[in-house]
Amino acid sequence: MAAKNSSRPEQEIVISRRFNAPRELLFATWTDPRHLARWWGPAGFTNPICEWDARVGGKIHDVMRGPDGTEYPMGGKFRELVAPERLVMTCGALDGHGVLLFEFEHAVTFTEQDGVTTVTIRSRLLTATAGAEKYTNGYRAGMTQSLERLAALAEDMAAREIVISRVVDAPRELVWAAWTEPKHVVHWWGPRGFSTTIKKMDFRVGGAWEHTMKGPDGANYPNKSTFREIVPLERITYSHGGGREDGPGASFLATWTFESVQGGKTKLTGRMVFPTAAARDFVVKEFGAIEGGKQTLERLGEYLPRMTAKAGEFVISRILSAPRTLVWTCWTEVKHMAWWGPKGVTLSHAKMDFRPGGIFHYCLKTPDGHAMWGKWVIREIDQPQRIVFVNSFSDEAGGLTRHPGSAQWPLELLSTITFTEQGDQTLVTIRWLPLNASAVEQKTFDEGHASMHQGWGGSLDQLTTYLTKPKP
Repeated sequence: MAAKNSSRPEQEIVISRRFNAPRELLFATWTDPRHLARWWGPAGFTNPICEWDARVGGKIHDVMRGPDGTEYPMGGKFRELVAPERLVMTCGALDGHGVLLFEFEHAVTFTEQDGVTTVTIRSRLLTATAGAEKYTNGYRAGMTQSLERLAALAEDMAAREIVISRVVDAPRELVWAAWTEPKHVVHWWGPRGFSTTIKKMDFRVGGAWEHTMKGPDGANYPNKSTFREIVPLERITYSHGGGREDGPGASFLATWTFESVQGGKTKLTGRMVFPTAAARDFVVKEFGAIEGGKQTLERLGEYLPRMTAKAGEFVISRILSAPRTLVWTCWTEVKHMAWWGPKGVTLSHAKMDFRPGGIFHYCLKTPDGHAMWGKWVIREIDQPQRIVFVNSFSDEAGGLTRHPGSAQWPLELLSTITFTEQGDQTLVTIRWLPLNASAVEQKTFDEGHASMHQGWGGSLDQLTTYLTKPKP
């Protein structure tokens, strides 16, 4: 669109600055009005009204107040948002009737390397009325001063903030349900070894969330939060307070964002902002908050497959700190199957013909010397993503036998093992479904989920340990 004023000194203005902060944080400072109000505008300006609806088509309404008290209303809208990489917006000053005096288009990119983010702003003047040059000519100086203020804010926020993020293999709607419904939250919230009991989760703005986490050592950690903002499928913000029972605690403001990414996956990011840098450092040292947050999101990634289980199906997952090729090898090469079996048992016999129609025949021995034979009959192999086989108890000759401790246990189980890359980690998901089971056998299977979680959990613990050992 041609400008109404042809005396523009520059058609495009490019400003770039480096910040000692991650780009997710910088992107948040450009899209969250609570942060924008603290830095937008030249030195000495404030933003008594700062309403930025950060979504495509979302409106921008801002009133900047100068050091002399003069107010400068501004309007615009967002055209493009690709978190945390890029945003495009239009904005400009308004006259007393709400009409644009001029309008810029700003394309802002965020590039990070080693924790340092470069923000580049390409600003193009779209329209200008007569006399607007007294404002537009000062744009570069004003934006440069704004970025100085942003640098101070970003460094302060980085020092007071903990950020955890993970891409999970599930659509955003499913991840949102896992986060917002108590029946799901209790299964994954907290680091490994912790359990969570929810007293109340009133999921609405102003609603309270009260829960107690119990650590592996038996210590209780009561917590209470108040939801401040809820944007369905996009963002949750709450104020939080809690800590060890009869011990130290902490308070912070948490914001969780849900971003759809390619392949039907979701990027979940949690940002916890503490009152001071010292308060942030305290929870990192006292509670292991960073590692705990990482483990919490791992547990979420492991729980999500259970939410899509078929009727009568048992599902368990584990995130392993090893590449998929190595994990696949440990499931498919007999020389690496020493980990196979629940905790406390040893693999005393193993013979594998790894091909469709092939058999893995094995014997597990308990600490008291009792032998349990089993076998797989392999149906499908999709290397390195999936194995499907029929699992059953067996005898020394490779025959089909009943569960040695339960005559009503299903005779055969269809087992589907999937291996999903998650960066340098691998999500292993085991699905068990009884084959041709009677109603009694299915009921026995359904009632045995707790013992199956224990048994498979022990096996995956042994695999985790095996993966850390040198391989021949």
